[in-house]
Amino acid sequence: MPKWLQRLLTILLTWWLLALFVQPFSVINPIAHPRELAGYVVIISLISYLAALWPRAWPIWLTTAFLSMIVGLWAILPLKQHFGITWFNTYVQTFNTATRRFLQVGGVDVPATLSMTLIVALVAFLLLITVVLQLYPGAVAIVLSYLLAVHVFNGSDLTTQFFQLAVVTGLLAVLHLYHTRWRAFLIGSLSIVGLTLGLMWLSTSTPLNDWLTNISVPARERLNQRGFYASLEAYANGSGRTGFTENSRVLGGPVYDDPTPVFTATSREAHYYRVEVDSFYTGTGWRPSTFQTQAAPLDGAIMRDPSARVDYGQATSVKLVFNGGKTFLPLPYGQLTFTGGKPDPTTDFLLNSATQRITASDDQRFERLDIQVQQKQFTDTQLETATSSTQLISSSYLRLPSSLPQRVRTLAKRITADAKTPYEKVIAIQTYLRSDPRFTYSKTDAQQTPANRDYVDYFLFDSPIGYCDNFSSAMVVLCRSINLPARWAKGFNTGTFEGGSGANKQYIIRNSNAHSWPEIYFNNLGWVPFEPTPRFSNPATPNDPVMPSAASNTASQSASSSAVSSAVSSSESRSIVSASSTQPKPSSRSSLGSFHWTAIIVLTVVLTLCIVLIWQLPALVAFTISFNLTQRNFPRRYRLLLWSLRRVTRRQSSQPLTVYAHRIDTRLGDQRHFTTLTHAYEAWTFGHVAIHPDPLTTFLKSLSTQLAQYARRKFHVKQN
Repeated sequence: MPKWLQRLLTILLTWWLLALFVQPFSVINPIAHPRELAGYVVIISLISYLAALWPRAWPIWLTTAFLSMIVGLWAILPLKQHFGITWFNTYVQTFNTATRRFLQVGGVDVPATLSMTLIVALVAFLLLITVVLQLYPGAVAIVLSYLLAVHVFNGSDLTTQFFQLAVVTGLLAVLHLYHTRWRAFLIGSLSIVGLTLGLMWLSTSTPLNDWLTNISVPARERLNQRGFYASLEAYANGSGRTGFTENSRVLGGPVYDDPTPVFTATSREAHYYRVEVDSFYTGTGWRPSTFQTQAAPLDGAIMRDPSARVDYGQATSVKLVFNGGKTFLPLPYGQLTFTGGKPDPTTDFLLNSATQRITASDDQRFERLDIQVQQKQFTDTQLETATSSTQLISSSYLRLPSSLPQRVRTLAKRITADAKTPYEKVIAIQTYLRSDPRFTYSKTDAQQTPANRDYVDYFLFDSPIGYCDNFSSAMVVLCRSINLPARWAKGFNTGTFEGGSGANKQYIIRNSNAHSWPEIYFNNLGWVPFEPTPRFSNPATPNDPVMPSAASNTASQSASSSAVSSAVSSSESRSIVSASSTQPKPSSRSSLGSFHWTAIIVLTVVLTLCIVLIWQLPALVAFTISFNLTQRNFPRRYRLLLWSLRRVTRRQSSQPLTVYAHRIDTRLGDQRHFTTLTHAYEAWTFGHVAIHPDPLTTFLKSLSTQLAQYARRKFHVKQN
């Protein structure tokens, strides 16, 4: 292949790389003058092309490229001024201000001045390293890094871009290896395209996506628990929803854990800690009830469920110490007697009876609290015979939005078809959500609810992967669908046991322990908490009743079959397979597959880059150490080069350096570049003879070229 054609094809592939970068970049940072940008790309491409064909005139090409960058920057970012010194001064001031702002805020949303400067510089740099220097792995790495940043920080689905990047990387590699062999070039190009299409088919037509997700969930959850995703989220979008949140009006999407401690609890046993309850389900989330009441002073420093007519157990001590003052107060379940704290619970506590939230007068913050806790005492007979109605409470606890799809109510009835009592119905719903294999617990893979879709309906039928908000909201809505009064509670789970014994066990509750769960109302028993979220257990939840196994199996099969029939009968839902079915479980994630495509493509690209880097390691080392070479760092860099040359031929343990250098030069060709470098190394190391870096730099670059040619020649010989 002629040199002019090779460089022309390289330019076209580089344009493809630039398009992959610019497309998501322009979505986040709109480009006001796209035509001017396209013209600038063509001009810089022409300069790079001429520089590759006539490299000896590099001063001319470098000057022309620099001037073109300045003019192109003005064309793309005129700042309402004519080209000249005034525009340049304004640009510098604007650029400095935008840069400082971006470094303070972070994220992928870049100010216009900075983003356009980045585009102008990137175009020139990518064309330089691919067309002139032929270092295409660096260009691919830059584009890959940006696409990953946008995918992680901005949540964009870049599946198509990743597939295209895999194709471009492969084509650049084939062009670099086989530009002198047409047949090999064509076969390699077709193979790259075929492999990529095969990966696309594999990711869409096989259960590989689900398999990759299932095996990677534990690892990604561990990263989440350590705050890895919270750090990314904080950088990209500022403070994310990583702990207890006051506003639950719009739920959905991933949650990134923040391991910051919120408070320490000292008690005999672990507790769930409720902050407040919401009763109005909007279809997108929760808000307080419409019959909101004013907070009133707490009566006698005692707090209990006013609708419960039950006995309470023996009092145990709980001490809460908050990490900095808090505006919310998490409290355990039971009858609570406040014995001390800051602020003073006997004079400063205010209770909102609708939300069950405690606040402090005069906007004081909670610092510590001492409580005597007495748990509700239930018997199996009380639970199994309990009735449920809204005669003594508000009917709002049965209210559901009119837009709720009918299939949710149908599913609730079929799940509880074989349950005889209200309590058995609650347990049937809880068991369905905790145990049905369609549902997957994950904080990081939960999907945003599409516009004009009901949050619970979307979770139950289309994207059954989520965390506590999904499972708890689903249980409240399902219970209300069969006339069981229910409300949504939020606070913290038990936290992490840190040590201690007896009544002095210490638990650390962090932002990552923020949790939500349902409360169901039973006559005389009051509000009882339940736990439908897999992996969690609420100590205040009654033990499951003993149900006949046949009935349980029947109920389970009924619930599964109901999900099937409900899903099949609705054109909006996806196919759902019964738990008793032997068919493989289909994917139930609307956009989750993009994660797996991304993983496959990124892995392919990374492996390709690694192979290229290893294959050309000696050449890359020689080229890299030629920059900023000094008399002081030369010995260290020579030893690094010596280590990398083991891929050419290994040096025997007793072999002198000069003999080994002669062997290297003989293998590479007739020139004596490495021998000259070796003489300089020995002269400086053993004779302290001064060396001159400039000629050594020239030798290193020439050696790098020889090593690259040797690697390609050796590869071709092996192929033949």
